Amino acid sequence: MKEKQVSGSLIFGCGDVGRRIAKQLLADGSSPNLLAGYVNSQESAAKAASIGVACDILDLDAPSELRLGACNGARLYYTIAPQKQGVVDKRSRAVIDAFGAQGIKPDKVVLISTTGVYGDSGGNWVDEQSLTQPQTERGQRRLDSEQCWLAWSQEQGVDVVVLRVPGIYAFSRLPRDRLKRQTPVVKPSECGFTNRIHADDLANICIVSMESSQTGEIYNATDGSPGTIAEYLQAAASALGYPALPEISMKQAQSQLSSGMLSYLNESRKISNRKLIDKLGVKLRYPDFRKGILK
Repeated sequence: MKEKQVSGSLIFGCGDVGRRIAKQLLADGSSPNLLAGYVNSQESAAKAASIGVACDILDLDAPSELRLGACNGARLYYTIAPQKQGVVDKRSRAVIDAFGAQGIKPDKVVLISTTGVYGDSGGNWVDEQSLTQPQTERGQRRLDSEQCWLAWSQEQGVDVVVLRVPGIYAFSRLPRDRLKRQTPVVKPSECGFTNRIHADDLANICIVSMESSQTGEIYNATDGSPGTIAEYLQAAASALGYPALPEISMKQAQSQLSSGMLSYLNESRKISNRKLIDKLGVKLRYPDFRKGILK
């Protein structure tokens, strides 16, 4: 497809959250001619096209092939996750390098990161001023992504807003296979605290961040209502009409749950969203997952 030149909004990674951003922009009156995206597959391109967003297909793991002219002057929503291994975000670095090589400057960038950059706080509250101490490679890659984009922002004079995002949920995103298999959960009394945001609220936060005149900010994009992963998964099972999940001890979990799930269980933190609400002025549709799990 011929690269579409956009002086409006460009969604880098037009997956589920990206499409929700696009839907809200279109509902708010944005012209489809001023909205485009980049995706990594024909399937994603087709899904984006079905809601009126034309997308080019890019492989961020093949940096020599990146042609990013559509980003020039665009309001860029960067929703791409880093690659699966390592402690640096090679994809963000490839995009930033391509910007320099091709003389590209977006108008503004909203970057999706993760609250995993805080690591384990022992269940205590953290905010944007708290120390970043990621304990997993996943969190380290995201922190590297933040640092790369913020350093580029300072160098190029382009505003970058960082959104630190926890677990994203919506009814369409519930882990149906896991729940159907009745995979056990750790007892709530032994679980640490986790945090969430509804996908529609996250899309709105991205847009509010883009439209805000505040510059160079970091926000925790969470609903501010931490709970245990056991509470969430049991509520999800109930929402889908499945039986309650069996509950096991943390000791039993070491041999029964995946390494990925165990990495989440080994961290506990309560994430404050006070800055998001008070400074950015975000109004959440779903301030608690119990209000949004069926939506």
